[in-house]
Amino acid sequence: MKTKHTFILLLILSTIPFVLNAQGKIAGKVIDKSTGEPIVGANIIIEGTNLGAASDIEGEYVIVRVPSGRYNVAASYIGYQKVITQNVQVLNDLTTRLDFELTPSDVKISEDIVVVAQAPLVKKDLTATEARVTSEEIRQLPLQDLNSLITLQAGVNRDAGGGIHIRGGRSSEISYLINGISITDDFSRSQALQVETESVQELQVISGTFNAEYGNAMSGVVNIITKTGGSKFQSNFEVWTGDYLSDHTDVFWNVDDFNPSANFNLQASAGGPLFNDDVHYFFAARRYYDGGYIYGRNIYSPQGRYKFENGQLVENPGDSSYVSMNSSDRWSGQASFSWQMFDNLKLKIDAFGSSEENRFYDHVYRLNPYGTMGGKSAGYTFFANLTHLIHQNTFQEFTVAYKYNDYKSRLYEDPFDPRYVHPDSLNVPGYHFLRAGTNLNRFQRNTRSVIIKWDFTSQIDKINLVKFGVEYQTDNVFYENINLIPAVDENGQQLQPFVPAIQTIDSPQHDRFERTPDKFSAYIQDKIEFESLIINIGLRFDLFNPNGRIPVDPSDPNIFNPFKLEHIYKDANNDGKIGLDEQTETNKFTLEEKEKFWYKETSVKTQLSPRLGIAYPITDKGIIRFSYGIFQQIPEYSQLYIGDQYKLTSAQGIQGPFGNPDLKPQRTTIYELGLQQQFFEDFAIDITAFYRDIRDWISSSQPIPTFLAGISYSKRINRDFANVRGITLAVNKRFTNNYSFGVDYTFQIAEGTNSSPDQEFFSQLNGAEPTKILTPLDWDQTHTLNANVYIGGETWGASIISSLHTGQPYTPTFIAGAYTGRNVLAGLANNSRRKPLIARVDLEVRKNIKILDSDVQFFVKVFNLFDAKNPVLVFGDTGKPDFTIEQLQVRDYDPDWFVYPNFYSEPRSVYVGTKISL
Repeated sequence: MKTKHTFILLLILSTIPFVLNAQGKIAGKVIDKSTGEPIVGANIIIEGTNLGAASDIEGEYVIVRVPSGRYNVAASYIGYQKVITQNVQVLNDLTTRLDFELTPSDVKISEDIVVVAQAPLVKKDLTATEARVTSEEIRQLPLQDLNSLITLQAGVNRDAGGGIHIRGGRSSEISYLINGISITDDFSRSQALQVETESVQELQVISGTFNAEYGNAMSGVVNIITKTGGSKFQSNFEVWTGDYLSDHTDVFWNVDDFNPSANFNLQASAGGPLFNDDVHYFFAARRYYDGGYIYGRNIYSPQGRYKFENGQLVENPGDSSYVSMNSSDRWSGQASFSWQMFDNLKLKIDAFGSSEENRFYDHVYRLNPYGTMGGKSAGYTFFANLTHLIHQNTFQEFTVAYKYNDYKSRLYEDPFDPRYVHPDSLNVPGYHFLRAGTNLNRFQRNTRSVIIKWDFTSQIDKINLVKFGVEYQTDNVFYENINLIPAVDENGQQLQPFVPAIQTIDSPQHDRFERTPDKFSAYIQDKIEFESLIINIGLRFDLFNPNGRIPVDPSDPNIFNPFKLEHIYKDANNDGKIGLDEQTETNKFTLEEKEKFWYKETSVKTQLSPRLGIAYPITDKGIIRFSYGIFQQIPEYSQLYIGDQYKLTSAQGIQGPFGNPDLKPQRTTIYELGLQQQFFEDFAIDITAFYRDIRDWISSSQPIPTFLAGISYSKRINRDFANVRGITLAVNKRFTNNYSFGVDYTFQIAEGTNSSPDQEFFSQLNGAEPTKILTPLDWDQTHTLNANVYIGGETWGASIISSLHTGQPYTPTFIAGAYTGRNVLAGLANNSRRKPLIARVDLEVRKNIKILDSDVQFFVKVFNLFDAKNPVLVFGDTGKPDFTIEQLQVRDYDPDWFVYPNFYSEPRSVYVGTKISL
C-alpha cells in the first residue's frame, strides 16, 4: 500500500515544472528628476542576467526570482540619460528597494550616470531575527569552517561537546539547508555533509520566527546559499599550514612540539561561463587536515604486555611515541551547473559531498591509544532544479534531491581480526589507564533520502507576494550496532586463544534494523508590503508516518524472548480476529508468524503551524517588529527506532531506555519583539526580546512493569518541557573609513526539566523522583558577548574575532567524608553551580600584491591568540577543571589520571598561507 501511494504522489508531482530556490526581489520607482513625476515604461535591467521589468503607470516596478548576490542594475528611457546603480545587494527572501531618478536629455550623452549602492543597514521587511553574512564578509573573517561563523551570531552558543544551540534549544532543533533544501541528517539532526566557506554566497541564520516555508525545526534555520558561476571566469587557490603552539604541556602532552606542516588546508574553486553566457559552472574542493592537540602515549600494546613469538612468551611494549587522539581529516567539494535553456526556463544541477575521518579522545585509553577507535563519516547530495517563468512576476519551482550520509566506527575492518583481544583486558581498577585491550564495539548507520519539492510564487499585485508549495520526503534508515563477544565451542567453553564472535540479532549485543519513514508538508504564506507596514503571514501543514511498530502487550514486549509461556493471541474462531487461547505457546510460532499478532502499527502524525510577523517602520531608518509562531518538529530517528525491538533480559531492575516509533512531534511557541534603528550614516542597532515555550520534548518514561516481577523498562516518551527567555543587542558599522565592526550581546535564561532524553532514565537508576521543576539546561549561557573588527585598505587587512561568555552550569557533587567538621548539604540541585568564564580571540592579518593578472594574498591566522586555558568541563566536587578532592582521598591511582585534556577547549594554533585569485 505504501509503495502504491508513493508512486501516485511521484506521478502527480512529476507533471509540475522544476525550480530554483534562494531568491530575493528588487522593487522601486522611476521618476523624472526635474519634475518628480513617475516615468511610465522605463526599462530596468539587471546586467549580466535576463531579468528585468518595466515601470507601470505610477512609475513602479518589481523584479522577482533574483538570486542572492550583488548586481549592476540599469534604468533607461527614451529621452533620458541612462542610470546604472552598481553593487546592488540582493538577499534571499528579502526585498531590495532601488529607486531611480532619470535626467532628461535633449542630446545623446555618451556616458551613463553611474551610482554605487550601499546595502541598507536596516532591512525594513525583516519581521523576525536573522543574521546574514555574505561571501565578501566571510572572506574578511578568521574562520576554519562554517560552524565557527554560525556560533558568532547573537543567540547562538556551543555546549561542552561542541553542539550548536540556538536560543536555548537542544542541538537537535536546528534545520540545515542548502539553497532551501534540507541537508539535515534526521537520524541525529546534525548536518549530513560539510559545506565549506569558499562555496558560500550567503549564510542565513534565522533564530527568530521563520516563515511557513521552513519546517521541521524548533529553534532555528541555517540556510546556506551557494555560489554559481558568473559571466566572467574566476578562480581561487588557497593553501595554509601550521600547528598548535602552546606551553600548556601540563594538560596537552606534546603540544610544545611545533611542526609547521602538522595541520594543513588545500582549497580551490573555479567558475564562469561554459560555451556561452547561457551556461555557467562552479567547482570547489577542499582537503583539511587537523593533527589534533590531545595526545596519548603508546606505552602499552592493545594486544597486551606479552605475546607468544616462536613458542616463547616475550614482552610486547609500545614504542612510547606520542599519538594524536583527536585528529580530523576531511575532503569536501561542490559542483554546480546552470543552463538558461529558454527565456522562461532555467536548469540548475548541484552536487555536494564530504568525507571525514576522526579520532575521539577516550581518557582510559591514554596510554593505549591504538586500542580505541574513531569514526568515519561520508555524505553527499544531488539537486536537480528548473525554474519556469509563467509570467513576468509569477514563477513555479520544482526541486528533486537525493541525499545520503553514512557513519561507521570500528577498530578493525574485519570483525574477526586476530588483533582483537578478550574483553577481560578492559577490566582495570578505578583511576588506572588500560594496560591492554581493544574496543569491541562495531557501529554503522546510514540514511538515504529522496526529496521532491514544489513552490509557486507570484507578485499578484504591488502589495502581495504570495508563495505556496508542497514537499515530500521518503527515507531509508539502516542501523547496526555490534558488541563482539568471546566465541565458544560446542560445549559452551570459550575458545583459547580469544576469537571474537557476533551474536544473532535476537541478542541485546547485536542491533540491526531498517526503517522507512515518510514526510509530507504543505504551506501557504503571503508577504504584504505597504509603505508603512510589512506583514508576513502563513500556515504550514506537516504529516509524518514513522512506518513503525509497537508491542501490543507492554508487559511482554520482547518478541525474541517472551516472558509469558502462554499467550492470548490466536484466531480461535477462524474469523480473522485475535481471540483467547491459553493453551497456545509462543514458541510454537515462527518469528514471522508472531510478528503478525505481536505488534500494532504506529499512527500517522499531523500538525498545523501558524506563523505571523509584522514590521512597522517608525522612521525612514527605523522599524519595530513583532512575530509569533508555533513550530513543531519530528523527533530524531535515533529516539524513535534505536531499541524499538525491546530486547529485555531477565536481569532485575530498570532496563532501557528503548526507542518509541509512536512519539508525537515536539512543539514550541515563540514570541519576539524587536527594534532596528540606523543612526549616523554607517551605524545600526538591533534590539530583540524573545520568549520560547517548549513542550513535548523527548524524555524517558517511568518504569513500565513486565510480566516478571522485579523487571521493568523505560521507553522514550513526550514529557519534558522548557522555556527560554532573553534579550539580544547588536551594533554594526558598515565598512567605511577603512574599518568596520560588529558587536552583539545576548542575555538568556534557558531552563527545563531535563537537558537530554537520557537524563530522566539515569535519575531513576539512582532512585530519584520524577523531575517536576525547571533547572538551568546544560548549555544555558547567561551572558554572551561577541565582537569582530576589520581594518583594511586596498592591499592589506586585519580582522579580529573575540568572544566572552559566562560559564555554563554543572551539578555539584558531594564526596562522603571529605567535608568533616563542615555543614554540607548532600543532594544539591541539578545544574546549580557555574563553570568559569571563557574568553577567546582570533586574528588574521593579510597582504595583497598583484602579479601579472593574478591577485596574490599572503596571510597569517592565529586562533586563540592569547592561548587561553578555557575550561569546558569541571569536576563536580570543586567546580575546577584541574583539581578534585578525590585525588586527595584515593591512594592508588596512575600519574596524570586526574589530568583530563578534554576538559579544556583547544589551545593556540598558528597558520600561514597564500591565496591566488584569477
